[in-house]
Order: sequence, then C-alpha cells, then structure tokens
Amino acid sequence: MHWLDWCVIAAYAALILGLGWFAGKGAKSGESHLRGDRSLPAWAVVFSVLATEVSAATYVGVPERGFKGDWTYMAVAVGSLLGKILLATFFIRLYWRLNLTTVYGFLRDRIGPVTYQSSAVAFLVGRLIASGVRMYIAAEAFCVVTGFDLPAAIVLMGVVSTVYTLCGGLKGVVWTDVAQGSLFFLGAAATVAFALWKLGEPIGDVFGRALDAGKLKVFTLEGDWFASTRSLPAAIVAGLFLNLASHGTDQENVQHLLNVKSEKGSARSVIVSGLFTFPVVAMFLAVGTVLWAYHARFVADGYDPADTKRIFPNFIMHVLPPGLRGLVFAGLFAAAISSLAATLNATTSAWVTDLVRRPALGDAASLRRTRRLMAGFGVALTGVAGFFAWYARRPGSTSDLIDLALSASAIVYGGLLGCFTAALVLKRRGSDASTALGLGAGFLAGLGFFFQKELFGLPAKVIDFGWALPICALLAFTVATLGRRSAAKIAAGATGAV
Repeated sequence: MHWLDWCVIAAYAALILGLGWFAGKGAKSGESHLRGDRSLPAWAVVFSVLATEVSAATYVGVPERGFKGDWTYMAVAVGSLLGKILLATFFIRLYWRLNLTTVYGFLRDRIGPVTYQSSAVAFLVGRLIASGVRMYIAAEAFCVVTGFDLPAAIVLMGVVSTVYTLCGGLKGVVWTDVAQGSLFFLGAAATVAFALWKLGEPIGDVFGRALDAGKLKVFTLEGDWFASTRSLPAAIVAGLFLNLASHGTDQENVQHLLNVKSEKGSARSVIVSGLFTFPVVAMFLAVGTVLWAYHARFVADGYDPADTKRIFPNFIMHVLPPGLRGLVFAGLFAAAISSLAATLNATTSAWVTDLVRRPALGDAASLRRTRRLMAGFGVALTGVAGFFAWYARRPGSTSDLIDLALSASAIVYGGLLGCFTAALVLKRRGSDASTALGLGAGFLAGLGFFFQKELFGLPAKVIDFGWALPICALLAFTVATLGRRSAAKIAAGATGAV
C-alpha cells in the first residue's frame, strides 16, 4: 500500500473514532449508552439500518455475484421491500408503543419468561454466528490489501469495532453509520467510474456487451428454485422472510427502530431503508459487472481472477491508483465495522436487559459494567470469526461469500420468526413451554440446513437459505401451537396490555 493510502485510511479511522467519542460523551449510564436516550432522528436511522445491512459480505460478496453471474440478486431487494412494509405495518409500531428496551420483551409479555429468555439466548448465538461470518469476510479482504495473515486481520477488526462502540454506544453506532454509509457507497461508485475509465469505452458499450452476455439479467424463472436464490420466486421468498426475521426479531436491527423520536418516524425509517436497498444493491452488482468487463479485456497482473472470493479486494490492491485505493478500502472497512459495532451494542443490550438483570447500580458503575460486557462480546465475536475462517477455507468449500453469510444468518432466524409470529397472531395457543420448544426445533432445523452437505454427504446443498427460513419458521410456529397460553396471557393479549 502506498503512503497516500495509509493517510486516507488514517483520516477515516480518526473521523470514526472522533464521531464515536463525540456522540457518546453525554452518556451518564448504561441505559443511555445502549439506547441513545431515544432521541435518534429518523433520517439518521435510515442510514444506520442500511450501513448495518451492508456488511463486508455485501461489499465483497455482491460484486462476486455480479462478476460470476448476473443481476438476479436484485430480486432479493424486491422481497426485502415487501418484508419491510409488513414489518412497519404489523411489527414495528407495536414494539414502539410497548416501549421495549429489547424486542424480546414482547415475548415475555405475550408468552412467558421461558420463551423470553430462550429467545434472547437464541439471538445472542445467532447474531455472533452471523456477524462472525461478516468479520471473516472483511478479514479476507483486509489480508489481500495489507498483506496481514488472516488471524491478525480478524483480531484487528475485533479491536477497532469494539473500541469505537465502547466510546459511543448506540448514538455512536448511528452517527458513525451516517458517515460510513456514505463512504462505502462512494467507494463502490469510485470503483465503477475508474474501471470504466480504464476500459476507455462509452458506458453504453460496456453494459451493452454485458447485456448481450446475459450479465444484466434481473428476473428469471430459470435454475433450481430450491437450491439457490437465482430464480424470481426463490429470491422474493428469501428477501421477504430474511427481512421479516432480521428486522422483526433481531435486536441488532430493531434497536435502531425502537429508539427513534416517534412511532411514525420508526415505521417510515424501515420502509425508506427498503427503498434505498435497490440503488445500493445495484451499485455493488455494477462493481461486479465492470470487473467482469475489465478482466475480459486486460490480463490480471499479480492475482488470479479465478479466485472470485477475492476479485474485488484484488482489484482494489493491484489496479486502483494510490489515494483512490485507500478510499475504496476505507469503504470496505466501514462496511465491516459498522455492522460489527451494531452487533456489540445489541448483544450487550440483550444480555443486561433480558438475561442477567442485576440490581440497579449508580450511573457510572452501570456504564462501566456495560462497557466491560461489550469488550467481552468483542472477544467472543473474534473467536467465532476464527471458526468460520477455518470452515470457509476447508478443502471442498465452494460457497459464494454472500451465500455463506446469509446461510449463517438463517440458522437461528427461522425459529425466532416462528415464535414471534405465534405471539403476534395466536390468541390462545402457544404456551411458554411449547413456544420455547418451537424455538429449539427451529434452531436445530436451521443447523441441519446449514450443514446439510456435511450431515448427509451431499455434493451440493439441496435447500437454500431462502427456503430454509420459512421451513424453520413454520416448524417453530407449529410446535408452539401444541400448547395452550395461560389465562393471564390470553387476557393481556385480548386487551392489548403488556
């Protein structure tokens, strides 16, 4: 890396740490550190939701999809928007009115304490898994650009994301996400512009060749409907259920929406973020398309284009000029640590609110305890990323990076979505015990789908994450209906009381 690149990266790091410190300096207690005093403006939350969604898996994995294939991943955004409209209509406004600190309090009041704490545990496990994959993907790219070995890169990611979350809490996460969301979109756009300049052709000619080669296909009914998200029905199902689960049951995403200034602002934020998903996904798919066009004309110098998991990081390192290389890499780093910081804030919030409720301490004492817990979750997240680094690099691993990230998320999401749906729509069915069992059944099924090749000796997966999610959710929902809700909970649900 050129010295100019390091200057750009250093300036970015200083900006993020400074924003995190400034945003969080008014926190006087653990509560205000984790919730931001419920004072977040809706427009900033839109940026934060998008920045949390656009992890390193998107920054590296979606260009890989565009480079290897076409634009059919865009159809997932259609399902995403549908899911967010349903969330704003049925989930988010209800959560906001209940004044929840974490979303799992909804299950406590509608179902019971066993389901409540089981769901919080499931969230902690699932979130560490999903974010561990994201950290591994970011570290892969970091290795390419800096020459670090993979373990060192993973540790560095963990340290940076933990430090600035400790400084700023939820306010720090949201306000730094505003800066980081702008940066990673700018980095992708700069890559597209530079690659087109290097090709020296009108943009219409480049994308015309891509169109003739079938690289710009957005909707298709072709392909295995169950083994991938390429076909339109599979993509819409995947986007719909993924967003219902991620933004309706995952504290990492819901925490932003629970702490907006108003109920209307909360609902508006989630829908607007769904609309902004389209240009974001299109930009990263465009990166993949121009990389395909570039490598069709020029011989790669210093790297192998067949290593598609590293195609974008290698392009950053070997083709982009100094300065621009630092900017685009800073965008990658921004996408990585913005999602990891949200994870640390959410897991800490779930732990102190839902699992280990200790007697109230003084403000300063509660703030210190909260920060110690965040540091502990930072260590745990780093360990999970190390496991997935081993898993993804084992012989015979062929998964796309984006598929790996989404499949990991689905391990727990299906069971959580089934339990929340039971609590939301059932009036009399769903006891505390049966709903908790449903959550466990959904989790075991999710593990089975993720490890289906290893468990059943399959050469390739048969059921993709997009179908695994609704199957696990249906299983959890069905098991939940086997029990009958207590009279007190039925009365609370009938009156809307919690």
